Amino acid sequence: MSEIREKTKEFFDYAKRMMQNSKMNEDTVITLENIYQQAYTKNRPMLLEIMRLGHLPGSTILGMENIRKLGQLAQSGKSCLILSEHLSNMDVPSMFTRFEDCGDAEIAQLFDKLIFVAGVKLNQTPLVKLYTEMFTRIVIYPIRGLNKIAQDNSKKEEYELAKKINMRATRKIMELKHKGNIFVLYPAGTRYRAWDPSSGKGMKETMSYLNIFDYICCCSINGNNMPPKEHEDMTRESFLQDVMVFNFGEVIDTKSFIAEVAAANPHIQEKDEIRQCQVDEVMNRIKQLHTAADEYRKSYL
Repeated sequence: MSEIREKTKEFFDYAKRMMQNSKMNEDTVITLENIYQQAYTKNRPMLLEIMRLGHLPGSTILGMENIRKLGQLAQSGKSCLILSEHLSNMDVPSMFTRFEDCGDAEIAQLFDKLIFVAGVKLNQTPLVKLYTEMFTRIVIYPIRGLNKIAQDNSKKEEYELAKKINMRATRKIMELKHKGNIFVLYPAGTRYRAWDPSSGKGMKETMSYLNIFDYICCCSINGNNMPPKEHEDMTRESFLQDVMVFNFGEVIDTKSFIAEVAAANPHIQEKDEIRQCQVDEVMNRIKQLHTAADEYRKSYL
């Protein structure tokens, strides 16, 4: 426990230093005008220092050939989407570190073509935004949160604004998806929490995004540098060392994927049910990647 406390203190000492060069207190309120936020990279060198301390030997990217293929398709004008497992507020900094340190210049450079679909919550807390601001994002109002306020008359204005934000975000995605970018979306819509199994279930609304892309690629994340706590306060979460492995699956033609799931479930006709079935298959493929990466990690743990 003393080692965890020491690493956590070191992590937050880095955070204090990064605050001096941050825009963490800007754009904390999401409007229709700031849903697209480009990476502010001034703190990236310092971020790499602390994240490297958290990545133990064996940390790597598996399936780099699939990332390379996705990058080539994006450069040719195809729209590409990564559907990723989500475990931690440090998932994106960890992914950045693994791309940067993968030993392949083409893959490392490809990271700056990634645009993350991120929830408004990641902008609302300045300490969290200290990290999220370093990566290009389209900011949305998460469906889980939208569903919670939909029937609350006292939050009618918030609900209407949230819908408009999401519509504007979709338009921005449509504008950028054929310009060499690769979008990254978390189909569960939240970090996985072991005490809440529903947090690992894919949201059927994911299909509204998947349907507008030409190609998809699933990604699992094994290892966790900052596991969530029930109190949901990042300032009280611990920074852990771990073997961090990102496993990217085969690149899939989206239309073929949708047709394949439909053909395997001919008894399902209701629209929402088939959408849920499709995203369940996405989560199943992510789980398979996770299991394979666990096999790789065994020799390092």
